[in-house]
Amino acid sequence: MFRQFSIACVLWLSMFCQQAYAISTIQVQVGEVDAPIGQLKNMQFQVDLKAIEPTLKLHAEVKPIREPAFIPFDLKCAQFNTEKIGHIDCLNGSLVAKQVKMPFSINFVSYPNDFSMNMAFNAASFSDESGLHAGENLTGKIKLAAKNINRSWQWNGSISWDEGELFWQPFYFGKAGNKFDVNGTFKAPLLDIENASLLVNEVGKMTGNAQINTRTNAVKNINVSAKDVDFAGLYSIFLKPMVEKSAFGNLAVSGKADWQFEIKNLEPSSFELNLRDASIEDKNGKFALSQINAHLPWDYDNAKAVSIAYKSGHILNMPLGDTKLSAEVNRYSFTAPQLTLPILDGALNFTDLSAAIIADNWYWHLGMHLTPISMNEFSKTLDWPSMQGKISGQVPQVSYAGKQLMMDGAMTFNVFGGTIGMDNLKIDDPLGVVPRLYADLLMRNLDLGDLTRTFSFGNIEGKLDGDVKNMVLENWKPVYLDASIQTSEGKHVKKISQRAVENITALGGEGTAAALQRTFLRFFKEFNYDKIGLSCKLRQDVCEMGGVESTKTGYVIVKGRGIPSVNVNGYTQNVSLSDLLGRMKRITDGNTKMLVK
Repeated sequence: MFRQFSIACVLWLSMFCQQAYAISTIQVQVGEVDAPIGQLKNMQFQVDLKAIEPTLKLHAEVKPIREPAFIPFDLKCAQFNTEKIGHIDCLNGSLVAKQVKMPFSINFVSYPNDFSMNMAFNAASFSDESGLHAGENLTGKIKLAAKNINRSWQWNGSISWDEGELFWQPFYFGKAGNKFDVNGTFKAPLLDIENASLLVNEVGKMTGNAQINTRTNAVKNINVSAKDVDFAGLYSIFLKPMVEKSAFGNLAVSGKADWQFEIKNLEPSSFELNLRDASIEDKNGKFALSQINAHLPWDYDNAKAVSIAYKSGHILNMPLGDTKLSAEVNRYSFTAPQLTLPILDGALNFTDLSAAIIADNWYWHLGMHLTPISMNEFSKTLDWPSMQGKISGQVPQVSYAGKQLMMDGAMTFNVFGGTIGMDNLKIDDPLGVVPRLYADLLMRNLDLGDLTRTFSFGNIEGKLDGDVKNMVLENWKPVYLDASIQTSEGKHVKKISQRAVENITALGGEGTAAALQRTFLRFFKEFNYDKIGLSCKLRQDVCEMGGVESTKTGYVIVKGRGIPSVNVNGYTQNVSLSDLLGRMKRITDGNTKMLVK
């Protein structure tokens, strides 16, 4: 009905404007018009014939389909021309509505079975109340033409903009030079988009087709493909907005990509992404991969082989070597009997990997073991003091469900002549912006000689045990733990050097004192001890400190024995964690001075 009304208005205005020379103003009022795309009401037409060129004004209220309320708008056409029946030229027009301002010119031709429109807009702006759609300083063209053949409309159109910015949640097009060409057919209620082509500046060209039910707004079938597009542009415009709050939301990427996806009967049918000579780097420094070549297909009905290869990279500054991975994806499940990630001179090996998406959530499990890695290379990579030996470990199973990663069983590392074990590992939202880690650490029989020489702490002979219970890290920083280190049980040499005493004293900070047997101070560079111990109960950024035993005024860190012997006492029981870590750094940098009381 709306189309017939529009054609009647055009024909009536064309004839009337050619014949009514003596009339200066024409006014028409219409109550309400219904159309498939919405409603119009309270329409007031006015044609001013006094000017050299007629001027058309229209005030009305429009309610697009599925919108809750009517929106008033004003349409004005100066230099209005209807010299030919069915033709309207508006060389100086403007559309003004709530949060919309669009200067335009238009050429409109309408006959009973076909129409065409050529429109140019200049410095147009719009937005909606939700903030999900907006345009600023848009300049471009819109073309639309349609012909009715056997009650089916065949149509084609194009939209291009040469200047301005466009935001259409969640996508932002910050650079102009984009063009959208489309054609198809319309037979109510089905709109068939047969050929659509979108050229996006700094991305490339994408093509597609779709079928839309205009009554329900349901998109039944979609097929979109793109060849040789720029991966950086594809990520910044189309991918980043959809992963903004994940670990992949702040990447620098490069390379070329091909991709396609298909939706049939409102369900995903197939997808494929191919990357060529691409690179991915997290700007927060958590991971990076270079020279990626990947084939990532997916099909609802058929199993597909997935392959990923990269030359180098890192995870949390841990270097990754040349890697080739392969797996199988079958609808919503992913399996691989074995995956190997080369790391330094060893490797992280995954076995029996199985993953699936159930109710929009990921679930997976795998076994894992670490091929021995040189501690010397490992410590250099992390910019730690040089360590000796190998690090290795094995975990029976790691599982992930409900955005939570859990390790079943303990991982044990062999280092400093003893063992360090990790147990009860759990990570909440490991790929999120603020992951949260829970774990317990167990250290047994670490050789204090190897440990203190490694960190330039001064020499301590003996064995050390340690426990870190209830450890919680937020965004990889400790916020909660109950930690303690103490001399191992059993018979072993227990000696401590003056330099180590100095550093322990400095580690305790103000209120810590070393009590040396002054009679022997000038003759001895090392002393006997019975026990060494230090504990920290961390709550947010404050450590409640303790030692091997309590005193009336504090705690004992080093308890001496025999002659010559040494005692180190601590008196400050609450210490900032950041302050404590700062002291440790100064000690390993060799900047401490002796404090003897």
